[in-house]
Amino acid sequence: MKNKNDLMHTEERYNQKGELSFVFWCNYKDPLTKKFKQKVKTYKVPNHLKGKKEIESYKLKCQLDLKEQTERLSNGILNKPMEDIGFYEFAEKWVEDILIYHEQGYSYYNSCKGYLKIFKDKLGKYTLRGLNQIIIQDFCNWLCERTHKKETITVKQSIRDLVTAKNLTTQSCAKLCELADTTIEVAYKVGNKLKRETAKKICRGLKINFEDYFKAESEQVPYSRGSNNAIKIMLHTILRDAVRQGIISVNYASSDFIRPIKKGSSGKKEILDDTETIKHFVDCINNETDIRKKVAFTLMIALGVRNAELVGLEWKDFDFEKELVTISRNSIYACGIGVVTKNTKTKNSNRTISIPSGVVSLLKDYKKFWDSEKIKYANLWANTDRLFVRWDGSNMAGATTFRWLKQFEQKNGLKEITPHGLRHTNITMQLTRGMDIKTVSARAGHSDTNTTLNIYTHYTKEADKNASNLINQLLYC
Repeated sequence: MKNKNDLMHTEERYNQKGELSFVFWCNYKDPLTKKFKQKVKTYKVPNHLKGKKEIESYKLKCQLDLKEQTERLSNGILNKPMEDIGFYEFAEKWVEDILIYHEQGYSYYNSCKGYLKIFKDKLGKYTLRGLNQIIIQDFCNWLCERTHKKETITVKQSIRDLVTAKNLTTQSCAKLCELADTTIEVAYKVGNKLKRETAKKICRGLKINFEDYFKAESEQVPYSRGSNNAIKIMLHTILRDAVRQGIISVNYASSDFIRPIKKGSSGKKEILDDTETIKHFVDCINNETDIRKKVAFTLMIALGVRNAELVGLEWKDFDFEKELVTISRNSIYACGIGVVTKNTKTKNSNRTISIPSGVVSLLKDYKKFWDSEKIKYANLWANTDRLFVRWDGSNMAGATTFRWLKQFEQKNGLKEITPHGLRHTNITMQLTRGMDIKTVSARAGHSDTNTTLNIYTHYTKEADKNASNLINQLLYC
């Protein structure tokens, strides 16, 4: 620092590519030695920030971040005696540092933020040096054994005769129950599955008892093995960082000490798994009156885009004449930050793919609606080109499309599936119909064909069997 009496000093620096960085020097008092020290930190300005106001705002954010870090150093999370450093306080700081060292790491940051509560509840009472092999193995065992409640509502008695007895048609019954026609038809067949909220709407509309027509069952199911592994890996990474900083000498979360996670549900890909189910789902999409939702669900199942890619799409990405779309960004919500734009998941996730003609026609209709909304809100409309936006044109969080899809499935009595489940459906549709793996992988934006083969091995085997049957028909039938 130019003057040791200054609390903070800032300099702007440019690298050979002309990229701007801010270098900060900040004084703080070491709580152990009582002497003043300097902390120097460099923040690279993200490439997407162009305007002067945006850059100044980022600079202020960096200043506040460094100030908070030096205050914590002065108060002593890392300067207190090593044996007194708590595991949770170290883990909390480790999570907050993710975005400092990984500019695009918003998804990972969100996941780790969520897992912190588990660490606080189960390991929050321990210091870093108080953790041992037995404690961590017990924690991993608990991860494998934990469960959550899953409820299933089944049609016990058909409502068809009741609808006829009340002189109602399927359409008038649907209107009375505030549901779609196809949802009422689901309740005509014994054994079909519905959402609780859907069944309750039918009961209110027809003035019947829930227990007479529907059966509710619940069971405790384990969390997925993938989720359990993600938490264990995070714990391992945190303790590895503590070893690097010399706070502890051994990482007891490593495979040298802890058994691998083998329990938990397999995390089987959730898809619409037969032609009839897919056609019914698409029919419900085509009957959706909210064009925003209609377009979002259509792009999910027709293009197989990731949800973050979907909400990151802009009109300039589309070439209607050539029927192409370029996918080049993710838009996600980061805890405590808001909606941010980042790079796609992998290099190969940046891709240009063909769009079905029917989708192009729908998008043109949606563009007319989008333009009319922009005119309606005039000066209130944000300066954006995104397809999916809030009422004022500002960027929309990906959680909104999750909520849209859940409400859509409840309204129509459809199988519960996430946006990523529709992506899986799109990919498996191509594989089971004989599309070559290279094309499928490229359209999905996978890093390479091995990724597609590893994730969808069951469906590639099915396609291989179909090919064998075709050869048999040609040669021996």
